[in-house]
Amino acid sequence: MKINSKKLLKLAESEGWSIPELANQLGVNYSYLFRVLKNEKNGGGKLFNGLYQLCKEKELNIEDYIFLQKNVVYKQW
Repeated sequence: MKINSKKLLKLAESEGWSIPELANQLGVNYSYLFRVLKNEKNGGGKLFNGLYQLCKEKELNIEDYIFLQKNVVYKQW
């Protein structure tokens, strides 16, 4: 899974949150979230758990904030 940075930043903007406030809402460190949003780091379990909890609280669809990887099907030759 990967975070949809643009969508998450739009959520923060709509809520009037700065990046440090968004990090607080997600229960993660600001510098960690900043690197994830800049695609310098992949999100981990704590971030995804925080995002899940936030989406549940705000009645949002978590699938709007993450990219799910599609399964790759390998053909046998």
